[in-house]
Amino acid sequence: MKTSPKMDALLAEIHDSHLDDPKALPQRLIALLDEGFTEEEQCVFLSRMQKDSQVQRLDFPDLTAYECFVNHIHVEDYLENGGLPPLELLGSGMAFASELRERLRRLHGTKQFHVIVASGGGPACTVRFHTVRNEEEWVGKDSNGCKEEVIAIIETQELQP
Repeated sequence: MKTSPKMDALLAEIHDSHLDDPKALPQRLIALLDEGFTEEEQCVFLSRMQKDSQVQRLDFPDLTAYECFVNHIHVEDYLENGGLPPLELLGSGMAFASELRERLRRLHGTKQFHVIVASGGGPACTVRFHTVRNEEEWVGKDSNGCKEEVIAIIETQELQP
């Protein structure tokens, strides 16, 4: 996992407080994952996100940008009880990302994906994912360049050098 310095500072607290436990995911996030994945135009999408999307491939410069836009969720929109404090919200985002990674691994084992968790530190947390492709990236190779954001890039498999 690649992380920004601000994420590094929060991960231990999130883990020690068990805020990243996938077993504690809100039902609406589990339902989103349970609807499965759709493959279309060399992309993998969360089925519900792809079905609800109003965009098409030609709206984007590359496949990675297309996947990241469609597979972009705001964790706070899926909470049953309204908002959470920022650390708990980020923990829910990490838990969702972990479960998403495992499901992508099981269903698409030969493909590599990046699952990206980001927060500006306020009451918002986003998770998105994309297929790893040569010559296309959503976040630069060095997540330390994102010094102002809380960001983690979780890989479904170790990438070969």
